[in-house]
Amino acid sequence: MDRGTYASASAGLYQLRRLDVLNNNLANVNTPGFKGQVITAERREFDQTLANKLVPTEPYVKTDQQRSPGVVNVKTHTDFTQGPIQVTGNPLNAALNNANDFFAVNTPDGVQYTRAGNFTLRQDGSLVTPEGLLVLGDGGEITTTGGSVQITDNGSVLSDGQLVGRLQVVRFADTSNLERVAGSRFALTGGEAPPAVEDAQMTPAALEMSNVSAIESMVQLISANRGFELYTKSARTIDEMNQTASRDLGRPRA
Repeated sequence: MDRGTYASASAGLYQLRRLDVLNNNLANVNTPGFKGQVITAERREFDQTLANKLVPTEPYVKTDQQRSPGVVNVKTHTDFTQGPIQVTGNPLNAALNNANDFFAVNTPDGVQYTRAGNFTLRQDGSLVTPEGLLVLGDGGEITTTGGSVQITDNGSVLSDGQLVGRLQVVRFADTSNLERVAGSRFALTGGEAPPAVEDAQMTPAALEMSNVSAIESMVQLISANRGFELYTKSARTIDEMNQTASRDLGRPRA
């Protein structure tokens, strides 16, 4: 494959992936507890990508390895920096003060973790997420007895002034093993689950909002869109040049 075409295609795919990530970030700019994704690219030698898919007897493998280095390898990771805390006045809302703390929720796929504290009550009095997932307390699920319900600054859940449970909060010293499941929820993919934090502090009647900057993301989105157009145009120009060269090769001069 022509080196210029390959380089342009690789860079174009990187910009296309950037567009997907940035659009998803912008779509969740108002989602409580959402953590933005960051995309990075690194140089990889040709034999780490396409060449190792070819059989060893392929006569052009060595030549392609020498001609087309610098393939773009795209990766995404989650930015776990804390988002701004917004006071809502809702007694069922809570914002964690430590950036490494997470609420624990029970899902059909096991325990998962979230920074979103926009809880609500089910008809039976159970404390749940907006998706209807049960919020876990230190002793299991939290069920209120009706009346006035509120969450305090240490995670205690009070129903008519009586303690009915305490939100289970865990702290991750290393968030690299957390994999995004959906929206603001994450699953632990490796290592042991950390124990509950006894001294967790939170801001009651408030929410941690998305850590995505709408303005910064819009600027990056414009840049990615222009970059994608530039690289696709480069690949098209190189292809046209190759076609012209092939057509004119061996043609007698006038």
